[in-house]
Amino acid sequence: MGWICPACGLNCLDSSVRCSCGFELDDSLVESTKVRLCPGCLQHNYADQNDCRKCGFDFRLNKPNPDHKLNRDRAGLSRELTVRFSGSVREYFRIWIVNLCLTLLTAGIFSAWAKVRKKRYFYSHTMLDGTPFQYLGRPVPILKGRVIAAIAFSAYYVSSHFFTEMLPYVFLAGAVLAPWVIIRSAAFNARYSSFRNMTFRFDGSYADAVKATCAWILIPVLLIDIIFRWPGRYAVTAAALGIFGLLFPWWIRRLKNFIIGHTAFGGKKGEFSATGGQFFKVYLSAGLLFIPVAIVTAVMGSTVFSFLKDSQLSFLVTAVPGYAGYVLAYAYIKAHGDNLVWDHTRLGGLRFTSTLRAGGMAKLYLTNALAIIASLGLMTPWAVMRTLKYRADNLQVRLEGDLSDFSGTEKSVVQAAGAELGDFFDVDLSL
Repeated sequence: MGWICPACGLNCLDSSVRCSCGFELDDSLVESTKVRLCPGCLQHNYADQNDCRKCGFDFRLNKPNPDHKLNRDRAGLSRELTVRFSGSVREYFRIWIVNLCLTLLTAGIFSAWAKVRKKRYFYSHTMLDGTPFQYLGRPVPILKGRVIAAIAFSAYYVSSHFFTEMLPYVFLAGAVLAPWVIIRSAAFNARYSSFRNMTFRFDGSYADAVKATCAWILIPVLLIDIIFRWPGRYAVTAAALGIFGLLFPWWIRRLKNFIIGHTAFGGKKGEFSATGGQFFKVYLSAGLLFIPVAIVTAVMGSTVFSFLKDSQLSFLVTAVPGYAGYVLAYAYIKAHGDNLVWDHTRLGGLRFTSTLRAGGMAKLYLTNALAIIASLGLMTPWAVMRTLKYRADNLQVRLEGDLSDFSGTEKSVVQAAGAELGDFFDVDLSL
Protein backbone atom coordinates (compact mmCIF):
# COMPACT_ATOMS: atom_id res chain seq x y z
CA MET A 1 0.00 0.00 0.00
CA GLY A 2 1.02 3.63 -0.43
CA TRP A 3 -0.68 6.64 -2.06
CA ILE A 4 -2.59 7.09 -5.30
CA CYS A 5 -1.40 9.77 -7.68
CA PRO A 6 -4.30 12.24 -8.27
CA ALA A 7 -2.89 13.11 -11.72
CA CYS A 8 -2.49 9.68 -13.35
CA GLY A 9 -4.06 7.24 -10.82
CA LEU A 10 -0.94 5.12 -10.33
CA ASN A 11 -0.08 3.49 -6.96
CA CYS A 12 3.07 5.01 -5.53
CA LEU A 13 5.29 3.87 -2.67
CA ASP A 14 4.53 5.46 0.68
CA SER A 15 8.20 6.44 0.99
CA SER A 16 8.22 8.48 -2.24
CA VAL A 17 6.99 12.04 -2.80
CA ARG A 18 7.06 12.05 -6.63
CA CYS A 19 5.05 9.94 -9.07
CA SER A 20 6.60 8.60 -12.29
CA CYS A 21 4.34 11.00 -14.23
CA GLY A 22 6.03 13.95 -12.51
CA PHE A 23 3.35 14.78 -9.96
CA GLU A 24 4.88 15.72 -6.61
CA LEU A 25 3.24 15.64 -3.18
CA ASP A 26 4.05 17.74 -0.18
CA ASP A 27 5.26 16.01 2.97
CA SER A 28 2.03 16.47 4.94
CA LEU A 29 -0.01 14.66 2.33
CA VAL A 30 2.53 11.86 2.14
CA GLU A 31 2.39 11.40 5.90
CA SER A 32 -1.41 11.21 5.82
CA THR A 33 -1.36 8.47 3.20
CA LYS A 34 1.31 6.23 4.76
CA VAL A 35 0.15 2.92 6.19
CA ARG A 36 1.19 0.78 9.15
CA LEU A 37 0.38 -2.73 10.31
CA CYS A 38 -1.72 -3.21 13.44
CA PRO A 39 0.09 -5.58 15.89
CA GLY A 40 -3.26 -6.71 17.27
CA CYS A 41 -4.99 -8.00 14.14
CA LEU A 42 -2.41 -7.40 11.32
CA GLN A 43 -4.82 -4.99 9.59
CA HIS A 44 -3.36 -2.15 7.46
CA ASN A 45 -4.22 1.33 8.74
CA TYR A 46 -3.23 4.82 7.67
CA ALA A 47 -0.50 6.42 9.75
CA ASP A 48 -2.64 9.34 10.89
CA GLN A 49 -5.21 7.04 12.55
CA ASN A 50 -5.16 6.82 16.33
CA ASP A 51 -6.99 3.46 16.51
CA CYS A 52 -7.10 0.37 14.32
CA ARG A 53 -10.31 0.41 12.30
CA LYS A 54 -10.73 -3.37 12.74
CA CYS A 55 -9.84 -4.27 16.35
CA GLY A 56 -9.52 -0.85 18.00
CA PHE A 57 -5.81 -1.18 18.88
CA ASP A 58 -4.65 2.16 20.33
CA PHE A 59 -1.49 3.22 18.42
CA ARG A 60 -0.81 6.05 20.87
CA LEU A 61 -0.78 3.79 23.95
CA ASN A 62 0.46 0.75 22.02
CA LYS A 63 -2.17 -1.54 23.54
CA PRO A 64 -5.69 -2.75 22.71
CA ASN A 65 -8.52 -0.35 23.37
CA PRO A 66 -10.83 -2.03 25.94
CA ASP A 67 -13.74 0.22 24.91
CA HIS A 68 -13.76 -1.09 21.34
CA LYS A 69 -16.78 -3.29 20.57
CA LEU A 70 -14.70 -6.25 19.40
CA ASN A 71 -12.58 -6.24 22.56
CA ARG A 72 -15.68 -5.94 24.74
CA ASP A 73 -17.12 -8.98 22.99
CA ARG A 74 -13.89 -10.92 23.47
CA ALA A 75 -13.78 -9.99 27.16
CA GLY A 76 -17.32 -11.29 27.52
CA LEU A 77 -16.32 -14.64 25.99
CA SER A 78 -13.20 -15.06 28.13
CA ARG A 79 -13.27 -14.90 31.91
CA GLU A 80 -11.29 -16.21 34.84
CA LEU A 81 -12.85 -18.95 36.96
CA THR A 82 -12.09 -18.86 40.66
CA VAL A 83 -10.35 -21.92 42.12
CA ARG A 84 -10.79 -22.29 45.88
CA PHE A 85 -10.13 -24.96 48.48
CA SER A 86 -12.17 -24.50 51.64
CA GLY A 87 -11.13 -27.51 53.69
CA SER A 88 -10.81 -27.14 57.46
CA VAL A 89 -8.06 -28.69 59.57
CA ARG A 90 -10.52 -29.45 62.37
CA GLU A 91 -13.00 -31.18 60.07
CA TYR A 92 -10.39 -33.19 58.26
CA PHE A 93 -8.66 -34.19 61.50
CA ARG A 94 -11.86 -35.96 62.61
CA ILE A 95 -12.02 -37.84 59.29
CA TRP A 96 -8.31 -38.66 59.38
CA ILE A 97 -8.19 -39.97 62.96
CA VAL A 98 -11.26 -42.20 62.47
CA ASN A 99 -9.82 -43.54 59.21
CA LEU A 100 -6.50 -44.28 60.89
CA CYS A 101 -7.99 -46.06 63.88
CA LEU A 102 -10.44 -48.20 61.89
CA THR A 103 -7.77 -49.09 59.33
CA LEU A 104 -5.47 -50.34 62.11
CA LEU A 105 -8.28 -52.22 63.85
CA THR A 106 -9.34 -54.00 60.64
CA ALA A 107 -5.78 -54.83 59.52
CA GLY A 108 -6.08 -52.51 56.54
CA ILE A 109 -9.47 -53.62 55.22
CA PHE A 110 -11.11 -50.31 56.14
CA SER A 111 -8.49 -48.44 54.06
CA ALA A 112 -10.79 -48.63 51.02
CA TRP A 113 -13.61 -46.90 52.92
CA ALA A 114 -11.07 -44.47 54.38
CA LYS A 115 -9.94 -43.47 50.89
CA VAL A 116 -13.53 -42.80 49.80
CA ARG A 117 -14.23 -40.64 52.86
CA LYS A 118 -11.00 -38.71 52.38
CA LYS A 119 -11.43 -38.09 48.64
CA ARG A 120 -15.09 -37.10 49.03
CA TYR A 121 -14.02 -34.46 51.53
CA PHE A 122 -11.22 -33.17 49.28
CA TYR A 123 -13.45 -33.04 46.20
CA SER A 124 -16.43 -31.42 47.92
CA HIS A 125 -14.22 -28.62 49.29
CA THR A 126 -12.49 -27.93 45.96
CA MET A 127 -14.59 -25.46 43.99
CA LEU A 128 -14.30 -24.11 40.47
CA ASP A 129 -16.38 -21.01 39.78
CA GLY A 130 -18.30 -21.70 42.99
CA THR A 131 -19.24 -25.28 42.03
CA PRO A 132 -17.68 -28.15 44.02
CA PHE A 133 -16.32 -31.34 42.51
CA GLN A 134 -17.74 -34.72 43.47
CA TYR A 135 -16.07 -38.06 44.10
CA LEU A 136 -18.36 -40.98 43.26
CA GLY A 137 -16.02 -43.89 43.96
CA ARG A 138 -17.22 -46.87 45.97
CA PRO A 139 -15.18 -48.78 48.56
CA VAL A 140 -15.67 -52.30 47.12
CA PRO A 141 -13.89 -51.69 43.77
CA ILE A 142 -11.11 -49.93 45.67
CA LEU A 143 -10.82 -52.92 48.01
CA LYS A 144 -10.53 -55.23 44.98
CA GLY A 145 -7.66 -53.13 43.67
CA ARG A 146 -5.88 -53.26 46.99
CA VAL A 147 -6.26 -57.04 47.19
CA ILE A 148 -4.65 -57.29 43.74
CA ALA A 149 -1.87 -54.95 44.86
CA ALA A 150 -1.32 -57.02 48.02
CA ILE A 151 -1.05 -60.23 45.97
CA ALA A 152 1.45 -58.58 43.60
CA PHE A 153 3.56 -57.32 46.50
CA SER A 154 3.46 -60.75 48.16
CA ALA A 155 4.72 -62.36 44.95
CA TYR A 156 7.57 -59.87 44.83
CA TYR A 157 8.46 -60.35 48.50
CA VAL A 158 8.46 -64.15 48.31
CA SER A 159 10.49 -64.24 45.10
CA SER A 160 13.03 -61.70 46.38
CA HIS A 161 13.57 -63.43 49.74
CA PHE A 162 12.93 -67.14 49.21
CA PHE A 163 12.81 -67.96 45.49
CA THR A 164 15.27 -65.51 43.98
CA GLU A 165 15.46 -67.41 40.69
CA MET A 166 11.84 -66.42 40.07
CA LEU A 167 12.45 -62.70 40.63
CA PRO A 168 13.26 -61.85 36.97
CA TYR A 169 10.00 -63.41 35.86
CA VAL A 170 8.12 -61.47 38.52
CA PHE A 171 9.70 -58.29 37.14
CA LEU A 172 8.66 -59.32 33.63
CA ALA A 173 5.07 -59.94 34.76
CA GLY A 174 5.07 -56.57 36.50
CA ALA A 175 6.27 -54.85 33.33
CA VAL A 176 3.52 -56.51 31.30
CA LEU A 177 0.87 -55.50 33.86
CA ALA A 178 2.16 -51.94 34.41
CA PRO A 179 0.40 -50.42 31.34
CA TRP A 180 -2.83 -52.12 32.37
CA VAL A 181 -2.50 -50.72 35.89
CA ILE A 182 -2.01 -47.22 34.46
CA ILE A 183 -5.07 -47.28 32.22
CA ARG A 184 -7.36 -48.95 34.79
CA SER A 185 -6.39 -46.47 37.52
CA ALA A 186 -6.80 -43.49 35.20
CA ALA A 187 -10.14 -44.81 33.91
CA PHE A 188 -11.45 -45.40 37.44
CA ASN A 189 -10.39 -42.00 38.76
CA ALA A 190 -11.87 -40.25 35.72
CA ARG A 191 -15.16 -42.14 35.77
CA TYR A 192 -15.80 -41.43 39.43
CA SER A 193 -14.73 -37.77 39.38
CA SER A 194 -17.66 -35.47 38.67
CA PHE A 195 -18.24 -31.77 38.04
CA ARG A 196 -21.62 -30.19 37.27
CA ASN A 197 -23.22 -33.65 37.23
CA MET A 198 -20.88 -34.91 34.51
CA THR A 199 -18.04 -37.35 34.99
CA PHE A 200 -14.67 -37.32 33.32
CA ARG A 201 -13.69 -40.07 30.88
CA PHE A 202 -10.44 -41.82 30.06
CA ASP A 203 -10.26 -43.84 26.83
CA GLY A 204 -6.61 -44.88 26.65
CA SER A 205 -5.93 -48.44 25.44
CA TYR A 206 -3.36 -51.00 26.54
CA ALA A 207 -1.48 -50.59 23.26
CA ASP A 208 -1.28 -46.82 23.74
CA ALA A 209 -0.03 -47.32 27.29
CA VAL A 210 2.67 -49.73 26.10
CA LYS A 211 3.88 -47.17 23.55
CA ALA A 212 4.02 -44.49 26.25
CA THR A 213 5.83 -46.62 28.86
CA CYS A 214 8.26 -48.72 26.83
CA ALA A 215 10.54 -45.70 26.40
CA TRP A 216 12.15 -46.43 23.04
CA ILE A 217 12.73 -50.16 23.74
CA LEU A 218 15.10 -49.35 26.62
CA ILE A 219 12.92 -50.88 29.33
CA PRO A 220 12.37 -54.15 27.38
CA VAL A 221 16.16 -54.35 26.85
CA LEU A 222 16.72 -54.04 30.60
CA LEU A 223 14.13 -56.73 31.35
CA ILE A 224 15.52 -59.17 28.79
CA ASP A 225 19.00 -58.48 30.13
CA ILE A 226 17.91 -59.32 33.69
CA ILE A 227 16.08 -62.52 32.66
CA PHE A 228 18.58 -64.07 30.27
CA ARG A 229 21.76 -62.78 31.94
CA TRP A 230 23.73 -62.65 28.72
CA PRO A 231 27.54 -62.10 28.78
CA GLY A 232 28.55 -58.54 29.42
CA ARG A 233 25.10 -57.77 30.77
CA TYR A 234 26.44 -55.29 33.30
CA ALA A 235 27.77 -53.09 30.50
CA VAL A 236 24.46 -53.35 28.64
CA THR A 237 22.50 -52.57 31.78
CA ALA A 238 24.70 -49.59 32.63
CA ALA A 239 24.44 -48.23 29.08
CA ALA A 240 20.65 -48.69 28.99
CA LEU A 241 20.24 -47.05 32.40
CA GLY A 242 22.48 -44.14 31.41
CA ILE A 243 20.60 -43.53 28.18
CA PHE A 244 17.25 -43.84 29.94
CA GLY A 245 18.43 -41.33 32.58
CA LEU A 246 19.19 -38.79 29.88
CA LEU A 247 15.90 -39.46 28.10
CA PHE A 248 13.85 -39.51 31.33
CA PRO A 249 12.38 -36.00 30.80
CA TRP A 250 11.12 -37.03 27.37
CA TRP A 251 9.66 -40.18 28.92
CA ILE A 252 7.81 -38.10 31.50
CA ARG A 253 6.47 -35.93 28.68
CA ARG A 254 5.18 -39.06 26.88
CA LEU A 255 3.34 -40.21 30.00
CA LYS A 256 1.79 -36.80 30.63
CA ASN A 257 0.72 -36.54 27.01
CA PHE A 258 -0.81 -40.04 27.17
CA ILE A 259 -2.84 -39.32 30.32
CA ILE A 260 -4.01 -35.82 29.36
CA GLY A 261 -4.62 -36.60 25.69
CA HIS A 262 -6.94 -39.50 26.55
CA THR A 263 -8.88 -37.67 29.27
CA ALA A 264 -12.16 -35.99 28.31
CA PHE A 265 -14.92 -34.01 30.00
CA GLY A 266 -18.27 -33.08 28.51
CA GLY A 267 -17.27 -34.19 25.04
CA LYS A 268 -14.00 -32.18 25.07
CA LYS A 269 -10.67 -34.02 25.02
CA GLY A 270 -7.54 -32.79 26.73
CA GLU A 271 -4.59 -31.41 24.78
CA PHE A 272 -0.97 -31.24 25.92
CA SER A 273 1.61 -29.09 24.13
CA ALA A 274 4.75 -29.16 26.33
CA THR A 275 7.95 -30.55 24.78
CA GLY A 276 10.54 -32.95 26.11
CA GLY A 277 13.14 -30.20 25.93
CA GLN A 278 11.13 -28.11 28.39
CA PHE A 279 11.02 -31.01 30.84
CA PHE A 280 14.75 -31.58 30.37
CA LYS A 281 15.40 -27.95 31.29
CA VAL A 282 13.47 -28.40 34.55
CA TYR A 283 15.39 -31.54 35.56
CA LEU A 284 18.73 -30.07 34.49
CA SER A 285 18.13 -26.94 36.57
CA ALA A 286 17.20 -29.07 39.59
CA GLY A 287 20.39 -31.09 39.14
CA LEU A 288 22.48 -27.93 38.96
CA LEU A 289 20.88 -26.78 42.22
CA PHE A 290 21.75 -30.04 43.95
CA ILE A 291 25.39 -30.30 42.76
CA PRO A 292 26.79 -27.50 45.04
CA VAL A 293 24.91 -28.98 48.01
CA ALA A 294 26.33 -32.44 47.26
CA ILE A 295 29.86 -31.04 47.10
CA VAL A 296 29.49 -29.18 50.40
CA THR A 297 27.95 -32.26 52.01
CA ALA A 298 30.80 -34.51 50.89
CA VAL A 299 33.47 -32.05 52.10
CA MET A 300 31.78 -31.62 55.50
CA GLY A 301 31.38 -35.37 55.95
CA SER A 302 34.99 -36.19 55.06
CA THR A 303 36.31 -33.36 57.27
CA VAL A 304 34.36 -34.49 60.32
CA PHE A 305 35.38 -38.11 59.80
CA SER A 306 39.08 -37.27 59.35
CA PHE A 307 39.21 -35.26 62.60
CA LEU A 308 36.88 -37.23 64.87
CA LYS A 309 36.95 -40.69 63.27
CA ASP A 310 33.27 -40.94 64.13
CA SER A 311 31.23 -42.37 61.28
CA GLN A 312 27.89 -41.78 62.99
CA LEU A 313 28.62 -38.11 63.65
CA SER A 314 29.89 -37.57 60.12
CA PHE A 315 26.74 -39.20 58.80
CA LEU A 316 24.56 -36.85 60.86
CA VAL A 317 26.57 -33.84 59.71
CA THR A 318 26.16 -34.78 56.06
CA ALA A 319 22.53 -35.88 56.39
CA VAL A 320 21.16 -32.44 57.27
CA PRO A 321 22.54 -30.44 54.29
CA GLY A 322 22.05 -33.45 52.02
CA TYR A 323 18.38 -33.71 52.94
CA ALA A 324 17.95 -29.94 52.58
CA GLY A 325 19.49 -30.07 49.09
CA TYR A 326 17.26 -32.97 48.12
CA VAL A 327 14.16 -31.11 49.32
CA LEU A 328 15.17 -28.00 47.38
CA ALA A 329 15.79 -29.98 44.15
CA TYR A 330 12.57 -31.95 44.59
CA ALA A 331 10.58 -28.78 45.29
CA TYR A 332 12.04 -27.20 42.16
CA ILE A 333 10.99 -30.18 40.04
CA LYS A 334 7.51 -30.26 41.56
CA ALA A 335 6.92 -26.51 41.24
CA HIS A 336 8.30 -25.96 37.76
CA GLY A 337 7.22 -29.38 36.51
CA ASP A 338 3.62 -28.85 37.63
CA ASN A 339 3.65 -25.32 36.21
CA LEU A 340 4.86 -26.70 32.90
CA VAL A 341 2.11 -29.33 32.79
CA TRP A 342 -0.71 -26.97 33.74
CA ASP A 343 0.43 -24.13 31.49
CA HIS A 344 0.47 -26.45 28.45
CA THR A 345 -2.78 -28.27 29.18
CA ARG A 346 -6.00 -27.36 27.43
CA LEU A 347 -9.48 -28.86 27.90
CA GLY A 348 -11.94 -27.44 25.41
CA GLY A 349 -12.21 -23.74 26.22
CA LEU A 350 -10.38 -24.09 29.54
CA ARG A 351 -6.84 -22.76 29.90
CA PHE A 352 -4.73 -23.27 33.02
CA THR A 353 -1.95 -21.24 34.63
CA SER A 354 0.04 -22.48 37.61
CA THR A 355 2.26 -20.12 39.62
CA LEU A 356 3.97 -22.48 42.07
CA ARG A 357 7.40 -21.36 43.31
CA ALA A 358 10.31 -23.62 44.23
CA GLY A 359 11.05 -21.59 47.36
CA GLY A 360 7.43 -21.75 48.49
CA MET A 361 7.24 -25.49 47.86
CA ALA A 362 10.51 -26.14 49.71
CA LYS A 363 9.33 -24.10 52.69
CA LEU A 364 6.02 -25.98 52.62
CA TYR A 365 7.70 -29.39 52.58
CA LEU A 366 10.20 -28.56 55.32
CA THR A 367 7.68 -27.03 57.71
CA ASN A 368 5.22 -29.87 57.07
CA ALA A 369 7.90 -32.48 57.78
CA LEU A 370 9.07 -30.75 60.97
CA ALA A 371 5.50 -30.37 62.23
CA ILE A 372 4.64 -34.01 61.55
CA ILE A 373 7.83 -35.27 63.23
CA ALA A 374 7.43 -32.99 66.25
CA SER A 375 3.79 -34.01 66.75
CA LEU A 376 4.43 -37.74 66.14
CA GLY A 377 2.16 -37.61 63.10
CA LEU A 378 -0.79 -35.77 64.63
CA MET A 379 -0.11 -32.67 62.49
CA THR A 380 -0.59 -34.64 59.26
CA PRO A 381 -4.09 -33.19 58.61
CA TRP A 382 -2.72 -29.66 59.06
CA ALA A 383 0.06 -30.38 56.56
CA VAL A 384 -2.37 -31.88 54.04
CA MET A 385 -4.80 -28.96 54.27
CA ARG A 386 -2.19 -26.25 53.82
CA THR A 387 -0.65 -28.12 50.87
CA LEU A 388 -3.98 -28.41 49.05
CA LYS A 389 -4.82 -24.78 49.77
CA TYR A 390 -1.41 -23.62 48.54
CA ARG A 391 -1.88 -25.50 45.27
CA ALA A 392 -5.40 -24.15 44.77
CA ASP A 393 -4.31 -20.58 45.48
CA ASN A 394 -1.62 -20.86 42.79
CA LEU A 395 -3.86 -22.23 40.04
CA GLN A 396 -5.77 -19.95 37.66
CA VAL A 397 -8.35 -21.20 35.18
CA ARG A 398 -9.51 -19.11 32.21
CA LEU A 399 -12.59 -20.05 30.23
CA GLU A 400 -13.02 -19.05 26.60
CA GLY A 401 -16.71 -19.44 25.92
CA ASP A 402 -19.15 -20.83 28.46
CA LEU A 403 -19.32 -23.86 30.75
CA SER A 404 -22.48 -24.90 28.91
CA ASP A 405 -20.19 -25.79 25.99
CA PHE A 406 -19.32 -28.93 27.95
CA SER A 407 -22.27 -31.21 27.29
CA GLY A 408 -22.96 -34.59 28.85
CA THR A 409 -22.86 -37.80 26.88
CA GLU A 410 -23.95 -41.35 27.63
CA LYS A 411 -20.47 -42.06 28.90
CA SER A 412 -20.17 -38.95 31.04
CA VAL A 413 -23.47 -38.49 32.87
CA VAL A 414 -23.40 -39.41 36.54
CA GLN A 415 -26.30 -41.86 36.36
CA ALA A 416 -24.46 -44.08 33.87
CA ALA A 417 -21.28 -44.13 35.94
CA GLY A 418 -22.44 -46.99 38.17
CA ALA A 419 -23.75 -49.22 35.40
CA GLU A 420 -20.66 -51.44 35.47
CA LEU A 421 -19.90 -51.15 39.15
CA GLY A 422 -20.12 -54.92 39.60
CA ASP A 423 -17.56 -55.64 36.87
CA PHE A 424 -14.49 -57.26 38.41
CA PHE A 425 -12.14 -55.20 36.26
CA ASP A 426 -13.74 -51.96 37.44
CA VAL A 427 -11.17 -51.53 40.21
CA ASP A 428 -9.05 -48.73 41.59
CA LEU A 429 -5.40 -49.81 41.49
CA SER A 430 -3.97 -46.49 42.67
CA LEU A 431 -3.02 -46.47 46.34
